[in-house]
Amino acid sequence: MSKTTKFLFIVLLNILIVVVEIIFGLISNSVALITDALHNFGDIISIIISFLASLFATRGATSKNSFGYIRAEMMATFVNSTLLIITMSFVLYESLSMIFFSDQINNEIVDGKTIMFVAVIALIANGLSAYILQNLQENKKDLNIRSAYLHFLGDSLLSLAVIIGGFMIYFFNIYIIDKLLGILFSVYIIFATLPLVIISFRSLMDIHHSIDIEEIEHEIIKINNVHGLHHAHLIEPSPRHSFFYTHLTLEKNLSILETEKIITEIELILKKFGINHSVIQPEVKKELNEPLFRENY
Repeated sequence: MSKTTKFLFIVLLNILIVVVEIIFGLISNSVALITDALHNFGDIISIIISFLASLFATRGATSKNSFGYIRAEMMATFVNSTLLIITMSFVLYESLSMIFFSDQINNEIVDGKTIMFVAVIALIANGLSAYILQNLQENKKDLNIRSAYLHFLGDSLLSLAVIIGGFMIYFFNIYIIDKLLGILFSVYIIFATLPLVIISFRSLMDIHHSIDIEEIEHEIIKINNVHGLHHAHLIEPSPRHSFFYTHLTLEKNLSILETEKIITEIELILKKFGINHSVIQPEVKKELNEPLFRENY
């Protein structure tokens, strides 16, 4: 089964689960089932966007797009995570409204047996989807596939929680547990998704987050004949790409061969920090000291 076929299978499987959960959620009057359906719908959009992003990310550079589509992965992560938080915020609002502003909360009848039955089906579907995505991961830096895998793994746990809620309703007639589960699921998903939003946003804004540029400077200035760095830039457009640009001030009267040896030594240092792309502009030492970071452009 090809990668595309596996993605298509996951999408179709989860579309079926969403339809079933919404229908039986309305029939059984279950907020938890509808919450889980909305979350699964968000995952369907997520897996489609992730698949498209993975296709774009493999495209090479062109004369008009010299970086290729290496930001596609982070863009997909940001869009998916933001949509998921918006959806769960709506569910959280609805669940809280039903508890605090509805006079019929204690009189509503929720079919716990139906909830358990549908949640078991969702648990199987989410578990199978997580298993397929886990096998699709080429490495731990494949953020798209890994985030989708973690989403479906979390869905499996949430479906298990819905089963427990249905059990409490069916055997103990604790109907408010359904609304409480809706709140619990929403809060959990929102807080679990926030780190992905932050990481992807920082990447899209060219805010490096995992490499200390001042520590890089500290290591480079230890090299003989290196006076310092200025106008340095570090960006991480994807988990697999780190770009470092800097002006390198050297002592005067160095030959081209000596300069190349220094740059090679610097590239080895950068590699230790996880930087795999660099542009270094050597210059002679000047009287005016330039700052490491340029403030105005």
